[in-house]
Amino acid sequence: MRRIGHALASLRWRLTLTFVALLLPLLVLLAGYQYLTLRASLISNRVGELQADFTSAKRLIANRERALGATTTATLRLCTNQPQLVGTAVASAVSTVTGQTVQVVVYNSSLTEEAVAPVGASPPSLDDAVLEGVLSRGTRSVGQQVSTNTGDQLVVAFPVVAGTGACGVAQLSVSMTPITNVLHDEILLITAGGLVILVLALVLGVLLTGRTLGPMRRLTATAEQLAAGDLSARSRLAPSRDEVGQLASSFDHMADRIQEAFTAQQDSEAQVRRFIADASHELRTPLTALKGYIDVLRRGAGREPAALDAALEAMSSESERMRVLVLDLLTLARLDAQRESHPEDFDLNAAVNALLNEGVPGMPAVVERALGPAPLLVRADRGAVSTIVRNLLVNACKYARGAAQHWSSPNEGGWAKLELRDEGPGIPAADLPHVFERFYRGEKTRTREEGGSGLGLSIVQGLARAQGGDAAIRSTEGAGTTVTVWFPLAPIPPPPPTD
Repeated sequence: MRRIGHALASLRWRLTLTFVALLLPLLVLLAGYQYLTLRASLISNRVGELQADFTSAKRLIANRERALGATTTATLRLCTNQPQLVGTAVASAVSTVTGQTVQVVVYNSSLTEEAVAPVGASPPSLDDAVLEGVLSRGTRSVGQQVSTNTGDQLVVAFPVVAGTGACGVAQLSVSMTPITNVLHDEILLITAGGLVILVLALVLGVLLTGRTLGPMRRLTATAEQLAAGDLSARSRLAPSRDEVGQLASSFDHMADRIQEAFTAQQDSEAQVRRFIADASHELRTPLTALKGYIDVLRRGAGREPAALDAALEAMSSESERMRVLVLDLLTLARLDAQRESHPEDFDLNAAVNALLNEGVPGMPAVVERALGPAPLLVRADRGAVSTIVRNLLVNACKYARGAAQHWSSPNEGGWAKLELRDEGPGIPAADLPHVFERFYRGEKTRTREEGGSGLGLSIVQGLARAQGGDAAIRSTEGAGTTVTVWFPLAPIPPPPPTD
C-alpha cells in the first residue's frame, strides 16, 4: 500500500490521473449526445413507419370506396352520420396493413372513441388537447412516449380526412421495446468503449508522462549528486526549446556557477591562508632580528660604542623593513576590500617627473625620460598613481641595480601608457608568469639582501586595475625588463559655446 501511495503521489501519476479525470466528463457528454441522437433517430424512423402504415391504410380505404362507387360527398356524409362505421373501417385497414402489430384507436369529431383494433386491446390515450390540435390543424401529432401497464408505448395521432376537413382522429401506438432494446445495447457498447478508452488513456498517459518526465528524473539525480558534493555533476540533456529543456539548461548553468563560486572560494581561502603564512614569515624575520639585537645589547654589547652603533643601525634597518611590509600589507588589504578611490584629472607626465626628481635609494646614473612636454591628462587616484610609480622605481633600482632606465608615456588607443624599460639582467622565463603573485620572489632574489617582500608588482597591478587600467610585464633574461601600466584618459571637456 505504501508503494501504491508513493506512486500515486508522484507527478507522473498525478498528471496522468488529471488527464483521465478531464477526459471522463468529455466521454460522458459525448456518450449522452450519442444516446439522445440515436433515440431521436429511432423514434423518428418509427414515427415515419407509422406514417407510412397510415398512408397505406388510407390508400386501401380509398381503393375500397372506388370499388363500391362511393363519392367524396358520400364519404363525408358517412363520416358525419356513421362515425362508428368509419372508425371501424380505418382501424381494420390499419390493423390489416401493419399485421396487427400496431394498436389503433379511432375517435370521432367529438373525440369519442369509435373503434379499437385489434379487438380487446387496451391502447394508451393521448391528452384531449393533443387530439384537438390534430383535429383542428389536420396534421399528425409528434411521437410521444406513454407509459402503460404492459410497457412504454410510442403514440402518434393522425387526422381522418374526408373531403376538405378532418372528421376524426386515428391514434396509432406501438411498443417501445425494440427501441429500448437497441438503446440498452448502445449503452452497454458506449460504456464498454468508454472504459476501454479510459484504460488506454491511462496507459498511454503513464507512458507519455514517464517519457516526458524522464529529464526531470535525470535532473533530480544530478541535484542529489551535487548535494552529495560532486560539483562536476551535470544533467547534460540534449538542448530543446520546451520548458524542460530550458530548465535543464538553467540547471546546468546554475551548477557551473556554483562550481565556479566554490572553486573561487577555495582559491580565495587558499590565497588567504598563503597570504597569512607569507605575511607571518616576513614579519617574523625582522622581529626575530630585533629580538636578537636586543639580547645582544642586554649581554653588554651596548658598552662598546661601535657595537652599539652597529646594533642600532641593524635594528633601524629591520624596523624600516617591517614598516614597509606593513604598509604594503595595508595597501593590499584596501585593494581586497575594494574601498572607494578618489579619482581626479591630473597630468601624468608632471606626476612621474616629480617622483623621478625625488628619487629613491640606489638610483642609476642614467634615467632617460621620454614623457613629452605636453600634458597627459588621466583620470585616476593621484595617491595610487604615486604608489605605482614609486614601486616601479624601487623594483628597477633593486633588481636591476645600476642599469639604465627609460621612462616613456605614449598615448595610444584611448589609454595613457606609462612604460619603464631597464637594461638589467632580466627575469628568467620560469619566473615571469608569477611576478604579479603576492610574496613571489624569483630564485635569484630569494636572499634578504637582494629581494624584497614580493609585494611590489602585486600592488602595482592591483592599483592599476582599481583605476580601470591594467599592468603587464615582458622580459628576456640578459636583455632587460619592460613594465607597462595603462591608465584611463581624462574625458575631453566640450568646447566653450560661441556667440
